[in-house]
Amino acid sequence: MERELDCEIVKDLLPLYVDGIVSDVSKKGIENHLEHCTDCKEIYHEMAFRLEMETPQTEVSDVKRFLKRTKKIYLLYGLGGLSFIAILVCLIVDLAVNKGITWSLIAGSSCLFADALLCVLLTCRKNKVCAFMAVISIGTFCLLSVIQFTGYYRMGTGTVWLFRYGLPILLLWLLVLWLPVLAGTFLKWNIWDCIALFMLLVIIGNYTTKLITGDYVWNDVFHMQGFAGNALGEVIGIILFGIIGRMKKWKK
Repeated sequence: MERELDCEIVKDLLPLYVDGIVSDVSKKGIENHLEHCTDCKEIYHEMAFRLEMETPQTEVSDVKRFLKRTKKIYLLYGLGGLSFIAILVCLIVDLAVNKGITWSLIAGSSCLFADALLCVLLTCRKNKVCAFMAVISIGTFCLLSVIQFTGYYRMGTGTVWLFRYGLPILLLWLLVLWLPVLAGTFLKWNIWDCIALFMLLVIIGNYTTKLITGDYVWNDVFHMQGFAGNALGEVIGIILFGIIGRMKKWKK
């Protein structure tokens, strides 16, 4: 004669029974117990119902994640294929027309730069803005280097401007872009304060760029006419977005 299982034992075994991982002997004992025990039977129905509700949701979310990941993969492969075709066509035309590799270097580098930006946007999950900015920083420097090399050494046009003008101006404007991003990421500034900071840095960047290129001298910076033409709009924006940022903080 089979020994009747106690309620406490059945309750401990019910999760395993619902998942279908108990032995045949235990399964038979639990089923015999459920036939005449109302309390354990109610607990079993609750567990089975909960499992029935949770399983489809999990499966649906898994399917959605799989489809989303698959779309990203196909999109990346598609963009990579199109970029490869574009670079190949530019190279063939360049070789046919110029009997060498010249402007196709710039076109190919631009395609790779754009692909890197899109790849970060599609695949990066954490710190996407910082990763995007890092690609912009490195990619812009590489692209400027390719333009300088192609123009001066491959095509024999222009001068060596990269280290005299290009690199200082690039570092300046990367600083203009990076500071608001870092303020929003690490100092938790709101978007309005970050925009106000960006506009302030744009004013500094515009004047500094003209000083580097020789379009300005220091005395021109303090002329009201030059200020109105180069910085008045940014100053209005700083005041406007600064007020909005303060209002957002006061509401919190």
